[in-house]
Amino acid sequence: MSIHRKRFWLLVIYLLVLLPFIGYGAAQALQTKVNSPLDWVDGSFPARADYDQFREQFGNSDTVIISWQNCTLDNPDLDELVTALRTDSVFKDDSGQWYFERVISGRELYRSLSSPAMRLNEREVHDRLDGTFIGEDEKTTCIIVSFTPAGLLKRKELVGNIQSALETHCNVTEDECFLAGPIIDGLEIDLASKDSMDRFVLPSTLMVLLICWICLRSLRAALLVFGLSLLAQGITLALIHYSGESITALLIVMPPLIQVLAVAGGIHLVNYYFDAVKDPHISNPAAYAFQVGWLPCLLSAGTTAIGLASLLVSGLTPIRLFGGYAACGVLVTTGLLLSLIPGVFTVWPLKRPTLPSADIETLPQDRHDLWYFLTVILNRNHTVVASLALMAMIAAGYGISRINASVRIETLFSQDSKILHDYDWLEDHVGSLVPIEVILTCSPEADLSFREQLLMVWHIERSLRKTDTVNRTISTMTFAPRFPRPEHVSDKLFQYQLNEALSGFKPQFINAGYLKEIDGKQLYRITAYVSALNDVDYNACLDQIGTHVEAALKNKYETIPAGITTQQTGIMPLVHEIQRQLMQDLFKSFLFAFLIIAVVMTIVQGGLVAGLVSMVSNVFPPLMIFGLLGWLSVSVDIGSVMTASVALGIAVDDTLHYLTFFRRHLEAGHSPRESVLYAYRHCGTAMIQTSLICGLGLLVFALSSFVPTSRFAWMMAGLLMMALLGDLIVLPALLLSPLGRYFALTPKSEHAH
Repeated sequence: MSIHRKRFWLLVIYLLVLLPFIGYGAAQALQTKVNSPLDWVDGSFPARADYDQFREQFGNSDTVIISWQNCTLDNPDLDELVTALRTDSVFKDDSGQWYFERVISGRELYRSLSSPAMRLNEREVHDRLDGTFIGEDEKTTCIIVSFTPAGLLKRKELVGNIQSALETHCNVTEDECFLAGPIIDGLEIDLASKDSMDRFVLPSTLMVLLICWICLRSLRAALLVFGLSLLAQGITLALIHYSGESITALLIVMPPLIQVLAVAGGIHLVNYYFDAVKDPHISNPAAYAFQVGWLPCLLSAGTTAIGLASLLVSGLTPIRLFGGYAACGVLVTTGLLLSLIPGVFTVWPLKRPTLPSADIETLPQDRHDLWYFLTVILNRNHTVVASLALMAMIAAGYGISRINASVRIETLFSQDSKILHDYDWLEDHVGSLVPIEVILTCSPEADLSFREQLLMVWHIERSLRKTDTVNRTISTMTFAPRFPRPEHVSDKLFQYQLNEALSGFKPQFINAGYLKEIDGKQLYRITAYVSALNDVDYNACLDQIGTHVEAALKNKYETIPAGITTQQTGIMPLVHEIQRQLMQDLFKSFLFAFLIIAVVMTIVQGGLVAGLVSMVSNVFPPLMIFGLLGWLSVSVDIGSVMTASVALGIAVDDTLHYLTFFRRHLEAGHSPRESVLYAYRHCGTAMIQTSLICGLGLLVFALSSFVPTSRFAWMMAGLLMMALLGDLIVLPALLLSPLGRYFALTPKSEHAH
């Protein structure tokens, strides 16, 4: 037995030993963890740190908002439901600890504010609650449940229990209730993740196998490449598990991506082997396939890994995880392909179905194939093709300047999804759902009485209600009683009595969650509500709110007193910062990948001009697709951001394979035209096959109800098709132009000599 066969069998034995561990790790990684857009950034992200501080001070903002058609102020069923939510054992852990921080009922609030102690008439009560806890019909209300961190980990089970309680106590089925809030957002992302895996992983896998079989025209070869792609998937998933992570909604497309990349590399190697089998001068086709394919495979894997690893510069956690694990998966995949495919062909030689017995070097004499006619057309029109490509890239570049990013709820789910229908109903029948929290901090240095501090809160709240985007507000003043001024009482005495009376309500204000006392400081919370679905410019909204808060204080005081500070926080400011981070990540990761890959290409191609020319066809796909998004005013989401750098890395794959054969023929003393044709005939078919397999294998996920997954799929398919256009049309046109001479490392005369 030769040394090569011994190494092959040793590698197979090692893989068989590791297979149970790989399978277990992969299965565990697929157990999706809790997903939430808020978890896309960690505590080092400034807006997240502010939001975490707010939650620590005023309680958890992970809430569920509940309502239904007959959820009205006069419906006694609401009291039964609230009691169940507060006392039933299913809402407590084994030690009796409640999974909720608080349950707020609009019906209870209405009755509380209507009590004689508050001295409010019915119109005043409605003024305080309309648009937040009471709808426009002045009857419909809602219940808000705030989860503890422990409850958040069991949100799927708890939401199911809430729906059961609704059916038991209010006779409301799951389809009849309307739920919204951060808890539901995260839960729906969880369900979308599982749905994507359950519905699309198998069809995607079968699609890859079918196209692989069709392209290779050999079931044994197709099964070999397909089996290695599954092994590469398994190892990558196991790596995720053993490093302490699991699949999130945004990592769902990573295993199929690894699979199609493995199949793409395998297709190239198998085609090199088939070429060798047809050539009677090659005694060891498996060794030839390895010798021809190892360099372009390693280079393409390296550049693909660089494109993926560039996502590590992202400030968003799921993008970093995707980039890091996918880059590792690509390197593992390449090692498997280069070791196992030649090894299998050495032990079990495989021949392609019978083809004409012409020597491979005589193929260029055939003037009747597609590649010959394509070469002739491009040779005659290379200037026109290159000019059109350049103009298209310039136009696309302008389109990119118009791109906007969004992670709003409507960009995560399809328009016909239940979650968007629930949001729409709740906003129509109860009120706006997106809170912006304004925190007013009064330190002892301010030297203001409690009444004066509350008056400051009232001025800010009244100013916020004048903004275009803020629909309603809630503050400490919402829960304050009305104190009519008695007759024959001096102004000074009344202010003193009022201050004392309001101070007696501090426990109620604190219990309502709108006042916090920390180290002698009074922290007042003012919640301004804006729409979750209307076309609100959140950036302008935040600026407007900040301006109104500052104006309210300056109108009350000529200069803001010392010891008075304000801060904006909450989910919406955090989402706004995540959107800004998305745009930064898109350009940072792409620029990083472009620079590193450009350096690699200039080294591989042996010159600055050759390296930059080879990059044109690789920059072409992301420029065209993202430019089109800009021109069409389509917002970029988190799924889209990941595609630019990934596509850049993948596009380099086919470019390197093509240039490898072009350079070899050019260095052998042939003309650029002959070299372009030679490269077409050696890897053009494989390039089409790999693009089809990658594109169609991922395109299955475009049917996902989770929009980032769907958009990642169709954008990757579009980018791959554009990459194919760049490598088969734009790159050859450039090589046939005067720029092609920069790819010859050795003068032609030396070959002749």
